[in-house]
Formats: sequence, structure tokens, C-alpha cells
Amino acid sequence: MNTAALPDESPAPSDAAPASAPRMSIVSLRDILSAYYDRSTLLAVVLLALDLALFAAGQYLLLAASALGWQLVGGALTTLAIVRLFIIGHDACHGSLTDHAALNKLLGRIAFLPSLTPFSLWRVGHNVVHHGFNNLKGRDFVWQPLDVAEFASLSPARRLLERVYRSAFGPLPYYMVEIWWRRLYFPGRDYKPGKRGEFFWDSMLVTVFALAWITWLVIAGLASGGAAHLAFVLVVGFLVPFLIWNWTVGFVVYLHHTHPDVVWYADKSAWLKAQGMLHGTVRYHVRPWWNWLLHNIMEHAAHHLDPRIPLYRLKAAQGALARLVPDIPVVELSMRTYWRSVRECKLFDFERRRWVGFPRNAQSEA
Repeated sequence: MNTAALPDESPAPSDAAPASAPRMSIVSLRDILSAYYDRSTLLAVVLLALDLALFAAGQYLLLAASALGWQLVGGALTTLAIVRLFIIGHDACHGSLTDHAALNKLLGRIAFLPSLTPFSLWRVGHNVVHHGFNNLKGRDFVWQPLDVAEFASLSPARRLLERVYRSAFGPLPYYMVEIWWRRLYFPGRDYKPGKRGEFFWDSMLVTVFALAWITWLVIAGLASGGAAHLAFVLVVGFLVPFLIWNWTVGFVVYLHHTHPDVVWYADKSAWLKAQGMLHGTVRYHVRPWWNWLLHNIMEHAAHHLDPRIPLYRLKAAQGALARLVPDIPVVELSMRTYWRSVRECKLFDFERRRWVGFPRNAQSEA
């Protein structure tokens, strides 16, 4: 096992297909990209340790610094660490972080703690449901669009909520309510994927961590200041990072699977024929520092094609996939492209396979 090679050092497959070639099967593509399965336990542990250190440094600055600016930097570092740790946990949840299944579960649970994500519930909802059936209505629940008739059948309050979710500021409430609260954190009967004991205990694990985290901030905050300082520490050190984390993950998942050129399907046979597992996602062209900040998570098409590729080899795998399948949408990540998706992607016409807007008046919704 080669533990030293980084993604940019990996050779590109020699059997890349030209743009005019017939579409390759998912199985064939995965077989070619298996060249990028090479995993390094040492690199995985180092990445996790560095991001845990980043989280600790953020908390330390928040509590130990006397200047407001440095305290805010501490809150920012805490937030960044939560995002990066989650991405490492996400890889471990797929079993791609290291070659050792038990170690992946351990590292994944540790990495998921700051984002308060129950490992086993995320694994079922994300690995099985989302990755198995992304952009297939009735199976993939993540940012699943409604059609016009479904929207019209909703109560006025629920229609308003759908409008909020599909607004530019929707990723925060959408992920926090629809994903984290309803499906991940002690999900109710309507959303629980089964009765496995690990679902309960993973929710308990993040609860104990959250209580310990808050208790630590309360003790340290009171020791270094009064009630006002304590409130500041709790807001900047816990509440704001958690809220920004929810907005970030909701935003990133939205970008990956919601775009005017991305199709959702109501029919599984049509979804299979169109290779929805691969073509139901968008590849964003981002600055190199974005890839560094987000552990290459924006190289999403390669990850969705084969989540066995570790995060530290995704960039090379994505480059190979772009040569093999040149018709995957490539979009420059900017506020302009995001606003376009927000403006155009409200509801979906599954017969004509295109995005449509919300009805313009209350009568059309009745």
C-alpha cells in the first residue's frame, strides 16, 4: 500500500474516452477509478489530529485571548474545524478513510462529535439512501423537489416553509430542521430507519459531547468574566459555529444536486438509463484554497460515482473522471451561479424534466 502518494502525484488512467465516445457504464467507470482507492492510515490519522488541534486552538483563543478580535478568530477557527472534521467523518462513514473498518467507525464517530452528527444514522441516510438513489424522487430525500401539484396541496404554512427553504438563506433552516433534527438527532417514528440500538447510542454520544462542551464553556466563561462574558462565550464558541455549520452543509449539498442543468427523476428506469447517480451532480470549479478548506469535497462527481475513493485522492480521481465523462456539468462557483440556482430551481416538472418557479399568486396555489 502506497502511503506517501498525494492526489496530484497519481497517474491519470491511460484509457480515457474522447467526448464523442459512447457513454461508459457506471461499472466500467468505477473499475477505472479503482486506481485511486489507495488509502493511508497514517495520513488519515494526521488529518484528523490536525483538525482536532484546530478545534482546540479555536476554543483556546476564544477563552484565553483578551482582545475581542482574537476571540472572534477563535470562534471562526472552531467553525472551520467543525466543517473539516465532519468531512473526515463523512469519509470514515463511507469506509474510505482507512483500510480498517473498525478504525473508520472509531475515527468517524470522533470526527462527527463537534457537528453533533450521530454516526450510524448519518451512515444509513447518506450512504444507503442518498448515494444509492440520488436525484430519484421517492428515494432520495435530500433537497428533493416538489412538483406543482404537490406544492399546491400543502397547507399555507408549509408552502411558506418551502419558499423559505428554497430561498438564498434556506440551507440553514432546511438542514437543521429537515435533516439534523428530524432524521439524525433522536429521529421520531416517521423518520427512524429502523430500531437498531446504535441509532439511540450514537444520538446519546453526541448529546453527552454537547453537554460536556457547553459545561466546559460555562465553567471557563464564568472563571474569566461575568454573565455577559459567559453569554458571549456560549454564543461565539458554540451556538454560532453550530449554526454556521448547519448552513454550510446545507449549502454544499444544495450546490451538489440542485442546478438548472441537473435533472431529478420520478421513474427509476429513466434514472438508471440516464445514469442519474453520476449525472445528478455538479462539478464546481473552485479556487485551490476552497479544496484545501473543505478537504476536496467540491470534487463531488467522482465521490458520488465511487465513495470508496478517499478524500485525499479525490482531486486526482475527479481529473480522470472529467476526461472519461466530459459531459458532467462544470460550473464556476460564485454568488452569481448560486443566485441562478436559487432563482430558477423552486419546483420540478417531472414530465418535462425541468425546473419551474413557484406559483405567482395564492389562487394558483389553492
